Amino acid sequence: MKTFIKWIRRFFITCLSIMIIIYGVSYIIAAPQIGQGHYIKMYDQNHQLFYQSDSQSNDVALKDVSKDFIESIVAIEDHRFYEHRGFDPIGILRAIKTNLTKGSMSQGASTITQQYARLLFLTNEKSWSRKITEAFLTTRLEAHYDKETILQGYINTVYFGHGIYGIRNAAKYYFNKDPKDLDLNESSLLAGVINGPEYFSPFKSMDGAKKRQKVVLDRLVEENYITQDQANQTYKTPFVLNNDPSSSLTTSYPYYRDTVIQELTKLGFYQENYINQGLHIETTLNPTVHDQLNKVVDKQMKDKDELELSSIIVDTKTSNVLAIVGGKDYNQSQFNRATSASRQIGSTIKPLLYYVALENGFSPTTKFKSEPTTFQLDNGQTYAPINFNKRYPNSEITLAQAIAVSDNIYAVKTHLFLGEQALVNILSQFEYTHVSPHPSLALGTLNTNVYELSQVYTTLANTGIYNDIHTITKITNDRGDILYEYKPQNKQLLHQDTCLILSQLMTSTFEDVYSTYSNATMAAYKTKATFAAKSGSSQYDALCAGYNPNYTIVNWCGYDDNRDLTMVNDSKTCKVIFQKMADFLQEEDVWYEMNDHLEAKAINPLTGEFQNNGLIYWFKKL
Repeated sequence: MKTFIKWIRRFFITCLSIMIIIYGVSYIIAAPQIGQGHYIKMYDQNHQLFYQSDSQSNDVALKDVSKDFIESIVAIEDHRFYEHRGFDPIGILRAIKTNLTKGSMSQGASTITQQYARLLFLTNEKSWSRKITEAFLTTRLEAHYDKETILQGYINTVYFGHGIYGIRNAAKYYFNKDPKDLDLNESSLLAGVINGPEYFSPFKSMDGAKKRQKVVLDRLVEENYITQDQANQTYKTPFVLNNDPSSSLTTSYPYYRDTVIQELTKLGFYQENYINQGLHIETTLNPTVHDQLNKVVDKQMKDKDELELSSIIVDTKTSNVLAIVGGKDYNQSQFNRATSASRQIGSTIKPLLYYVALENGFSPTTKFKSEPTTFQLDNGQTYAPINFNKRYPNSEITLAQAIAVSDNIYAVKTHLFLGEQALVNILSQFEYTHVSPHPSLALGTLNTNVYELSQVYTTLANTGIYNDIHTITKITNDRGDILYEYKPQNKQLLHQDTCLILSQLMTSTFEDVYSTYSNATMAAYKTKATFAAKSGSSQYDALCAGYNPNYTIVNWCGYDDNRDLTMVNDSKTCKVIFQKMADFLQEEDVWYEMNDHLEAKAINPLTGEFQNNGLIYWFKKL
């Protein structure tokens, strides 16, 4: 027993010594900057400001905020805020007890200072390095700033959902009020939203908002801020919400902004020592293109209930991301499906397969028989793919027709003829690692998102020249120092000749003549100018990707819960958006020119025989 007590005493002495050292160092080194200069500004390709982070600016003084809100936020988030020095030992012990009792990490013990440190300089990454950095920043804040300054910074930085940061924006968004005018009813609601905007926003769930508000009100009673009668009366009072909350959003391009932040993080600039300098970010945003995409998306998704989408438009020549949409309504969901979803891409993988085939001697007239087929695999198993709607010509078809109607039998026969590893190898050139060779890979059993898929299509569109698609062109600080500048690689990743042949082949999806046993996949969605295009689908996903020498467009539609698509209503949405945006971007015809290694030949599209008045495809000169 004495030994146990001795070890306990040593443990506490060690912990106390460590804390003394940490706080001592925190006092000695410079205070973390939380005022001027701590912001991010984003500019479009016309050098016009389209976003400034209100999340990193103490723009509302405590005296200009409702006392009810201040009391509510302290009561629910950190009721011993004025008593501790950044960490709440009692809260930590309570959280440990609760988590051990429940057998899971269900309760945290973050103080307002800890949350402020994380919101200012860090991300929500769950790692020990992040936690250690957060702890050190917490002690630095407490060492150099009084409680009022920390609290003021926190309420101007914390996230309230719907893309809204800070109490000024939140009061305007939810109630169309200034922070000083919030009453107890509104204050207790907003204080509750912080814990989980996805669940407690009244715009998403009034039941969830009211349940959370009751927790806040109960805590206010426990802390003697209000009486039980006040709590009961407040809980019964209905909310008068803002009729037009979207007018309070800080940018018209929230998914684009979030994509820039993701890229900023990847580049290593979304951290304290850079943000403190004030970041000016030149982006590739084209507001004219993005405004049109927003209009098209709003119109096409108006009556689609829970159907979601993502869309990206890239400048083919520069790999600049001109527009990006990660969902149909940022107010309802901030999840960026364009960059963060993981969905099957279906037949949009086939252009890569046929690129490999063309590299290995295929031509637009290469034929395979398309009929119900059960493939005997080397491992003794069988594989029996089917065509869309189980339609087969039961005869030989050309590569041109296989692309036009997205014939699955032809694709799998090509895949197995080349060897399953061939498609895996070319995918690895686009950093798709850990892809296993399998017959179904030819039909798109690869999971990715439109951002990553657009990298493939942009490379094909740029005649095989690879550049990283990007939203950031330059980063400077307040002094004008250039911290980063995008430099294109201009890597000839794929062969130009083969890309040109493939691009011409992919125009076949718009040709009515191929609509025999199955429809040409884009025949009902013709564009004013020439585009190469390929659609794709799985049971749960619909995609449409295409390009010309100037623009690359990739769209996805589906349900977040992976429910089945209704092929008639849901799957065509991507194609309609593609068609509308293609026509907006390119009214005059712009297409590739053959080089000296290629020759144009007119063929009968169905038989593959050369025919003077047939469709023109490009072939390698013999």
